[in-house]
Amino acid sequence: MLEERFSRLLGESVRVIGAGRTDAGVHATGQVINFKTARPVPRERWLYALNRALPRDVKVQSCEEVEDGFHARRAARSRTYRYTVIERDRPSPILGRYALIEPPGLAVEKMERAARRLVGVRDFRALQGGGADGVKSTVRDLMRLECRRDEDRIVITGEANAFLYQMMRRLTAALLAVGRGELTGAELARAVSAGERSALPGPAAACGLCLVEVSY
Repeated sequence: MLEERFSRLLGESVRVIGAGRTDAGVHATGQVINFKTARPVPRERWLYALNRALPRDVKVQSCEEVEDGFHARRAARSRTYRYTVIERDRPSPILGRYALIEPPGLAVEKMERAARRLVGVRDFRALQGGGADGVKSTVRDLMRLECRRDEDRIVITGEANAFLYQMMRRLTAALLAVGRGELTGAELARAVSAGERSALPGPAAACGLCLVEVSY
């Protein structure tokens, strides 16, 4: 969509480089892209012009000129994702667009302890989704993994140098299983260490996940 609309706006072929890819249904408030153009458009007009060209559900929040060698993906030091869970007895067609609705009673303290055990540089192949071809290494540096309760909301935040395909959604599903008492933190840690994907649940729904920040 970005390439199509920017190419039409600028009258030239535009290739967009993104900081990361998200699964279908995953949101982003902090995605970063870069592209090159020969069109001399004043910087102060870029934001207005780009957003006029884009559909209602995709908007640019800020823009700036960068050096020729900048690469949104390769230059990134870390990505931060946030998964939102809302404890609620009844489903909600509105809240359910951006959060996973779960029955009340999740043991967030156990989820937080289990999350802390996974932080660090390790092989996360147990949390990689199927169909992720061409990955040279499944070792990632998980810098932060936190579970916090805010009234009826539970927010799971993960920051890593890079994430494997479906890694954050599978981490979330595993932590929710701990919160429901279906899995212990020790069992989760052992499964990750042993690379046993079959011992862990499938990915949590895409709707609750959001890419919130890319750090450089």
